[in-house]
Amino acid sequence: MPVTPTIAAQPDDDPNLAWVLLGKGLDLYQDAVLILGEEGRFFYVNDAATRALEYSREALLTMGPPDIDPNISRERCQEILQSPEGQAFVIDTVHKTQSGKQIAVQVHGVTLRREGRLFAVSIVRDMSEAQRMQEALQQRQQYWRTLLDEFPFFVWLKDEHSRLLAANIAYARVARVASTAELEGRTEFDFFPKDLAETYVADDKAVMAAGVAHYVEELYVDEHGQRRWMEVWKSPLHQHGKVVGTVGYSRDITDRKHTESELQKALAFAQGVIDAFPDLLFETDREGRYLNIWTRNPELLAASREALLGRTLQEVLSPESVAIAEMAFAEAEHKGVSLGHVISVATSLGPRCFELSVSQMRTSVDARPHFITVSRDVTQRLELQEELTLREREYRTLVENSPDVIARFDLQFGCRYANPVLLKAVGRLDTGALGCSPHALWGQEVGAKLAQHLVQVVDSKTPVELELQWSDALGRRICSLVSLTPELDDDASVSSVLLVGRDIGELKAYQDKVHQMAFYDALTGMPNRVLFHDRLAQMLKDAAYHRAQAGVMVVDLDRFKQINDTMGHAAGDALLKEVSLRLRASVRTYDTVARLGGDEFGMLLPKIHTGSHLARVAGKVKTAFNQSFWLEGQEIFVSCSVGIAVYPTDSEAAEELLKYADSAMYSAKRSGRNSFRFYSRDMTEHAQQRLTLEFDLRRALQRGELALHYQPKVLLASGATVGCEALLRWTHPRLGQVSPELFIPVAEDAGLINQLGAWVLRESCSTAVAWNAGATQPRKVAVNLSARQIQASGLVAQVKEIVSETRCKPQWLEFEITESLLLDEDGVAVKALQALRDMGATIAIDDFGTGYSALSYLARFPIDTLKIDKSFIHSATTDHFRAELIKAILSIARCLNQEVVAEGVETPEQADFLAAEGCQLAQGFLFSKAVPREQLLGMFGA
Repeated sequence: MPVTPTIAAQPDDDPNLAWVLLGKGLDLYQDAVLILGEEGRFFYVNDAATRALEYSREALLTMGPPDIDPNISRERCQEILQSPEGQAFVIDTVHKTQSGKQIAVQVHGVTLRREGRLFAVSIVRDMSEAQRMQEALQQRQQYWRTLLDEFPFFVWLKDEHSRLLAANIAYARVARVASTAELEGRTEFDFFPKDLAETYVADDKAVMAAGVAHYVEELYVDEHGQRRWMEVWKSPLHQHGKVVGTVGYSRDITDRKHTESELQKALAFAQGVIDAFPDLLFETDREGRYLNIWTRNPELLAASREALLGRTLQEVLSPESVAIAEMAFAEAEHKGVSLGHVISVATSLGPRCFELSVSQMRTSVDARPHFITVSRDVTQRLELQEELTLREREYRTLVENSPDVIARFDLQFGCRYANPVLLKAVGRLDTGALGCSPHALWGQEVGAKLAQHLVQVVDSKTPVELELQWSDALGRRICSLVSLTPELDDDASVSSVLLVGRDIGELKAYQDKVHQMAFYDALTGMPNRVLFHDRLAQMLKDAAYHRAQAGVMVVDLDRFKQINDTMGHAAGDALLKEVSLRLRASVRTYDTVARLGGDEFGMLLPKIHTGSHLARVAGKVKTAFNQSFWLEGQEIFVSCSVGIAVYPTDSEAAEELLKYADSAMYSAKRSGRNSFRFYSRDMTEHAQQRLTLEFDLRRALQRGELALHYQPKVLLASGATVGCEALLRWTHPRLGQVSPELFIPVAEDAGLINQLGAWVLRESCSTAVAWNAGATQPRKVAVNLSARQIQASGLVAQVKEIVSETRCKPQWLEFEITESLLLDEDGVAVKALQALRDMGATIAIDDFGTGYSALSYLARFPIDTLKIDKSFIHSATTDHFRAELIKAILSIARCLNQEVVAEGVETPEQADFLAAEGCQLAQGFLFSKAVPREQLLGMFGA
């Protein structure tokens, strides 16, 4: 417990009472009071101290200064206590409250000695608010300085002698000093030319003398030494009612002065144009009231200028002309401008015709529109047009003697005139061509082409020139350069079309020969690289003009070098010719297929709507290569890789598009050949889609989104169900049913195919066990294996493990592979399939006949079953060629002791044909669609 101090008092006084009274008085003090004893603990604290430090009085009396002040040590406390009695001290420090908050304080203290004991009495003042106020004041001063310095114009303060008291950075910059401090106490004579400085000082004196603000435009010299204009506002600076200087600011108006000067020039120019304008110029409102008139030919007005102003069109013009003018105003109000309307006006010179050009203008946002009308006197022009029409008829006789073919067609494309040269060429009499259509004169094909261009000329009102190949009455082939020119009536509508054709057969033959040599490939007859680039550039121009998409494809044969090396260049040339024909047949007539060199072909596809169009074309190209090629009596199969670039998505430059398509083609080759790839963003988007699909596929098993459906296989002879094919189905929560053709490649690329295949095999084995329980004859469940699964090293071990786990007999399983595996060159697939067969399972080739079918492959691989692709079955009863192929496959299978399953059987006629030809098994909608496991077991249970 602290020792209660004794305080000196009068003899009759009670010292304890004095202390109590002193303590009560200190408790009323607003600042904290702390008395430190020589033991280093507080001897006394008042109520303000407990409130400020958030400790109880009892707690504080057990503490010392180091407990509340992080800046003071116990040694420092002892130094203070040991200082001479009565010595005062002041300390700026911080106190830490019980909650950890730090308070800025100022401590005023004094040392005391009473009855041999040492004390330090401290009065602690909270300086937080004062500190905040000081910071706010400094911040406000900084705000004002920043505000002035950020002004884009000059600001200053001067005394009565024009000495600068303060200025902003903009002023310092133009005065060419480093800081505003260098300006203080100096005048403009220190910074500017003498003539300018004298002007500034004179203005200062005038403002102080007048006692009112003053505006003036003055020159100044900027920081680059250039003289520029500024506008200046100066006001007198008052202090205690007395003018003690000036305050002002100014800004650069050089650009404004220049604009004003240019505006004056523009106005003068406009006035000059109006003065020189040969036509009439009117300003009218929407009601047709004349608001202003400009002309240098007042005799062309319907009345004097003064008489017209304020009057309306209805009061001046004839009803017919008013109707035409109002039509022009309405068109200008709708479109902004109206051209070509002609009215008749009675003038002092007589009736005159004027062509109106009307433009709408608005005087303000909400104001009704006004119109500016240029009225041009076209009386003479119309008279000349009439005269020209008459002269055209007079010159008709000249046409009769022309060596060119000349004809005129009406709007129904009936012949109104044909010159003798044309009549002789088509074998008709003088009047025998009148009323005939182009089809009747030139035949169906040539006539259709002419009619098409006649429609174009009438619709566009513009001439068309074309080359026309046709045969005359004697059977001679003629090449004519034909010009189709629209003939217009007075109202600018097409009344007829004039045809003039000149024989250019000899010139055309020479041009064709040169063109063929320069732009076509000598081997295939297709466009060469030069013509390809020319058409590519033209295609991009057309696409840009029509804002359409276009496609560029590069097609490269896979392993073409092997054919050249093994069969010779003659066989390679024959292959290239056949490939060029198939590529041409895969695209539209107006698409371009070119041989770029070697075994590389280019394709240009204008006017495409979506990337899927290009994908379909690429698919047709691949399909064209599915059929075998016969070279020197030998059947071979060749595939191709296709790269695609899209304008303008990938690029707008021809060279880049070709480069990108070539890059995409090599990407297709790297991905395994026999495929196509898009370049750039489409490739990126496709990759993103595949990435999303991969992510969802990884969780599909966990979410139970995958399921197996089973399509039964039946014996054609009896209709009995002897097996089924397990088909994987994925019901995506957002996309719905996702095709296996879409997600199986994703699973292969993502490394998920083995996990997915294991799940499919396990489910299939479980179904096979349930389906064969109690069955008198074994029923096989066919499971599809992808190429990636078979190439994986652990496939056979995985199958053994799952078969053992599910207690499924291998004899109940059949593994289906695609023909692409028959190209296996390292023997991995053969070993894996042989191991599965040794276990007791059978092996089937799925979609047989659509890939790389060859007898050598069938003999090399351990194959038990051939599944004929449904594309053959669908046309078996209608396509003799397909029917013969099916018979050949059945014959091969019998020779190799292999079963045959027909896929996609949908009609009884197909089933009867297959049974008659010795096919054992079939599956398809005729018998059953793929069904869930429960339905399979219910339909075909033991």
